[in-house]
Amino acid sequence: MDARERVLCALSREEPDRVPTFEVGITNDNISEKVAGTSLTKGTIRAARDMRHTPFWRYFRKKHTMKYSPDLYAKSVMVMAKIGFDSCSLGVLLQFTKCKYPTWDTYIDEYGRKFQLKEYNGTEMGSYVGGGFKSPEDYYAWGPIDPYHPIRERIYKKAQEAAGNRIFIMPGIMGFFESTWEIFGFENFTKLFFHNRKFIQRVFEDHKNLAIETAKYMMDLGAEALVVYDDYGHKSGPFISPKDFREYVYPHLREFTQTCHNRGVKVFLHSDGNLNKILEDIVDAGIDALHPWEPQANMNIIEGKKKYGDRICVVGNVDPMFTLSEAPVEYVRQEVIKLLKNVAPRGGYILSSGHSIHPRVKYENLIEMMKTVQKYGKYPIQI
Repeated sequence: MDARERVLCALSREEPDRVPTFEVGITNDNISEKVAGTSLTKGTIRAARDMRHTPFWRYFRKKHTMKYSPDLYAKSVMVMAKIGFDSCSLGVLLQFTKCKYPTWDTYIDEYGRKFQLKEYNGTEMGSYVGGGFKSPEDYYAWGPIDPYHPIRERIYKKAQEAAGNRIFIMPGIMGFFESTWEIFGFENFTKLFFHNRKFIQRVFEDHKNLAIETAKYMMDLGAEALVVYDDYGHKSGPFISPKDFREYVYPHLREFTQTCHNRGVKVFLHSDGNLNKILEDIVDAGIDALHPWEPQANMNIIEGKKKYGDRICVVGNVDPMFTLSEAPVEYVRQEVIKLLKNVAPRGGYILSSGHSIHPRVKYENLIEMMKTVQKYGKYPIQI
C-alpha cells in the first residue's frame, strides 16, 4: 500500500499492510534541519524587529506572507514526509487574508486571535496570547472571512506538488468552539456566553458555516479527508459543561461531518484536553477519527479503542512531553510497542504523537518512534 491507501484503510477501521502514522504539525527547527537541512522559522523574529519602524503589516502581508506561505507549508509537509510520516494536516484556514499588527512582535490572524512571536528551544513561532476582540461590535467590525480565498488552494496544491504520493495530505480547518472563545479570550468569552448567549450562538454559527464552505472548497479540489482543529478541553475536563457542549457545539460538529460524508470524505478531529465527559457526544457526531488522546489530560487510548473502536479510528498517542522530549530511546521503543500491541489489532488505528512535534521533541526519540512502528507495526500484529 502507499501512504494514501494505508491511511484511508485505517480511517475505515480496517487493517492496512502496516499501522500508518500521522502528525498534525511540526514546530521544531532542530529536527527539520537534521532531516531536511532546512529551517522553517529562523529569521522571523529578527525580520519583525528590523521592520518595527516600518508599516510591518504592509510588508508582511503584501510582500511576504501571502506570497511565501505556500512555499513554507510545502517545506513543512516535505519535512514530515522525509521523517517518514504517512499523513499530516495542512492548515488552509489559518492564513493572513486579513490581519493586524498591534506591535512589531504581535499579530492578529484572520479569525481575530492575537499571537506573539517567541523563541522556544531554537524554534521561532507565534504563541496565542489573547483575543483580538472585546465586544460584539469588534467582531462585526472585523467582518466575515472568505472561505474561498485563493491562498487556500495555492497552499494545498503547492504541498501536493512537493510531496507527490509520499505523504497523504489532509487539509486542516478550524472548528467552531476553539475559534470562538479564542477571538475574545476565555474570560471575556465566558462573560459573553452567560450574558449574551444569542451573540455567541451567532459566532458559533458563523464559524460552522465558514468551516463547511472551506470544506466544500477543499473537497472540490480533491480532498479525501479533512482535519478539524477544535480543542474542547483543558487538562482536567471540558471547557464547558457536557450539557452546553451538547446544545451548542455538538449540532455544528454533526452537521459538518454529515456534509463531508455526503461527499464520501472522512472527518478527522484533532481535539486536545480531557474529553472523557463529552466523548460519547463527539463520537456520536459522526467523526471518523479522533486525535490525539492527550496523555497529560488523562485520555486513555487503549480503553478508547476498546469502547469506541467499532465506531471511530483512534489516533495517537505517544507522550510528547516526556517520551519524545526527555525519555531515553529505549523508553520510546517500549511505549510504541505497548500501543501497537494494545491498540493496533483489528485495524482502525493510526500512530501519532499525543499532540504534535513541538520544539522540545528530541530528534533521536522521534526517529526511534518511526523505526519502531516500521519494524513492529506490520499486520497481522505479532508482538
